[in-house]
Amino acid sequence: MRRMSQKGKERERRGTGAGANYKPWIQTGEFGSKGTVSNPIDWKTGRQVQLLSQGEVIAWYLLRWDDDNLDIREQFPLDIAQTQNIAAAYGIKHPVDSHGNPIVMTTDFLVTRANGEMAISIKSDLETVSKSKRLIEKLFIEKVYWKKQGIPFSLYTKADMNRVMADNIRNVVAFYNQEFFTDEVSLLKKLIARKLIDVDMSLPLNFRDLLQQYKGELRKWIQWK
Repeated sequence: MRRMSQKGKERERRGTGAGANYKPWIQTGEFGSKGTVSNPIDWKTGRQVQLLSQGEVIAWYLLRWDDDNLDIREQFPLDIAQTQNIAAAYGIKHPVDSHGNPIVMTTDFLVTRANGEMAISIKSDLETVSKSKRLIEKLFIEKVYWKKQGIPFSLYTKADMNRVMADNIRNVVAFYNQEFFTDEVSLLKKLIARKLIDVDMSLPLNFRDLLQQYKGELRKWIQWK
């Protein structure tokens, strides 16, 4: 699918809004390959999220699970005038399109926390980054940009993230808003997703054992309903 022009994105007010009303600058539908993109539904806002890599998917679930993260805006656009100034100041070529025109750079996640904001870039691994001068240059522009905004910037790789925990979160939050249940496992997942039952999400979840462990809580919840 053909990517939308920058003017088109501006007309759609991409990169604006917050919470359920946020519009990411880049949409997964702009990519011909669907192999690595993902569109989970934010269980807290109901918004469809635009994630462009497996690493972003893992990071997003982990970030969204943390209740101190009040909002997560993915594919967040950076002010092009500022990134051009940074590139010029350090003698770095600014990213351009196929016609040589400067393009808007983005940060994978701008996270609004209870105590401030943080910007996060996701890469597969540090070795890949270290072997690409161009990738290092673009990350440098991104880092300097956020430093000028007074917002901490971090680089996350898959090695930094717990894939098991991300998969557990994805499994249980699918039942976050469910109201009717055909089995106790589904109810158990909702209670975990709502954090009404506290389990160690960093380890593989054995739902058969958890059903036995929290049988009393499940019974009380069903009676209350």
